[in-house]
Amino acid sequence: MKGRKIMKVEIICTGDEVLSGKIINSNFAHMSGKLEEAGLNVIWGTTVGDNKEDLLKSFQLASERADAVIVNGGLGPTVDDLSQEVAAIASGNELELRQEWLEIMENFFIKRGRVMTENNKKQAMLPKTSELINNPIGTACGFAVNIKKARFFFTPGVPRELFLMLQDEIIPRLLELSGENIVTKLKTFHSYGIGESRADTLLKNVVDLSPDKIVKLGFQAHFPQLETKLSIRANSLGEIEKNLKPVEDKVRETLGNYIFAEDKNTLEGSIFELLKKNNKTMSISEYLTWGNISKRISTIDKKGDHLKFSVSSNNLDALADKLKLSKNKLSIELNEEITTKVRELYMTDLSLSVMINYQEENEADTYITMSSENDTKSRVGKFIGDEHRITLGSVEMALDCVRRYFANLPFDEKSDFER
Repeated sequence: MKGRKIMKVEIICTGDEVLSGKIINSNFAHMSGKLEEAGLNVIWGTTVGDNKEDLLKSFQLASERADAVIVNGGLGPTVDDLSQEVAAIASGNELELRQEWLEIMENFFIKRGRVMTENNKKQAMLPKTSELINNPIGTACGFAVNIKKARFFFTPGVPRELFLMLQDEIIPRLLELSGENIVTKLKTFHSYGIGESRADTLLKNVVDLSPDKIVKLGFQAHFPQLETKLSIRANSLGEIEKNLKPVEDKVRETLGNYIFAEDKNTLEGSIFELLKKNNKTMSISEYLTWGNISKRISTIDKKGDHLKFSVSSNNLDALADKLKLSKNKLSIELNEEITTKVRELYMTDLSLSVMINYQEENEADTYITMSSENDTKSRVGKFIGDEHRITLGSVEMALDCVRRYFANLPFDEKSDFER
């Protein structure tokens, strides 16, 4: 693996609405992430508006510095869709009507009982020397063409069309273009309670444990969770195992209690597995978390085999009346009474109660209690921020407390996100 030339990939996203920030450029994030998983290096990312001259300059620059370029957007039927025209100019080609794609488009409209307007023919106009790339769920035709030393791949801006084309058509072509028989792997650890800066400090030298120094460490923070990612490219699965395992083991050891899931699993998925493994049922009461805890679990427990009951309220008096509580003043004691009432009333093995108590406009205490017939555990989370951030933090902490309850981990371990 040492000394090889890495293929340089650039992504160009087009459109005035993307450049102006009117829409979030989630397509770039998806493409970059998927290419990283495939072991392909995105070196540059460019955003260009719907201007012919600016597009041409961006194509010319990319053709000089990159080996492969993915262009996203500008393949539609309207006057501001310019990718085919500019690609033809940059590659020294003329545009020609691709009859095979025109027929695909005509059938697309016929099957849906719609009339294809004349301007849609523009989507079948491609540079003469280009390779057609299939779009099985839309009318924007993908294509590939050489511009100077780089191979350009043109993709539709519609996310679901792009995602399918990227996975089935573009990435295989890029891997073939790289000329390498490379095996890649991305290992992801999902955690709650530790911030990106502390995790980075703790794991500063962890990649040095890779014998060949070919493991890359990265982080992706999206409050209140943190993803710690290990990526590796190698010539064989054996080489990956040899280099990744010591790093992987050290990450688990270092982040420890904060890790709630790995790879494609989620926090709610981990909780569902624990409920299923231990054959337990559960009830939930929520105050000012807007039912988000129950929603997260019920998306996994679709049949309600384990989450038997949930109640959510933003009115404490109404909640007190419904559950016939002895008091209605926000406190950890009231929260503990609720867990017992709900568990007994709905005859579940476990009960979780969560209440947010706003102290000031941007400051709150969150009461979290887990209860079983023989045990009750409580904690108070202290959050600052706007209502949305406090709610997110409270929901995540509550779900993590369920995981910790089953794993017999410290229930009240302080997180980096508390005041």
